[in-house]
Amino acid sequence: MTTISGTKKTVKISIMKQQYTVSCEEEAVENLMSAANYLDRHMQTIAESGRVLGIDRCAIMAGLNISNELLELQRKLEVHESTISRLRSLNEQLDKFVGDLKST
Repeated sequence: MTTISGTKKTVKISIMKQQYTVSCEEEAVENLMSAANYLDRHMQTIAESGRVLGIDRCAIMAGLNISNELLELQRKLEVHESTISRLRSLNEQLDKFVGDLKST
């Protein structure tokens, strides 16, 4: 259930069967709900493994796992950005080469 208050919305989310009320910008509600569901799934998986006891420890382990995923994606993004930059540079060199050929 959500209620509108200005440009903010109050959203009720459920994580590990506990309800939390969170406020966010109206346009961020969908992302917030997705993030809450993602966290809940991670915490449920950790809890079901039986290796971690307590909601606090599940939250910490889920946070660590999600942080690790984020850092890995950031590393991959940096590699892709570097590759794109190199490809742009090569494309510019090819354009110059082709332009030089056309002018001769």
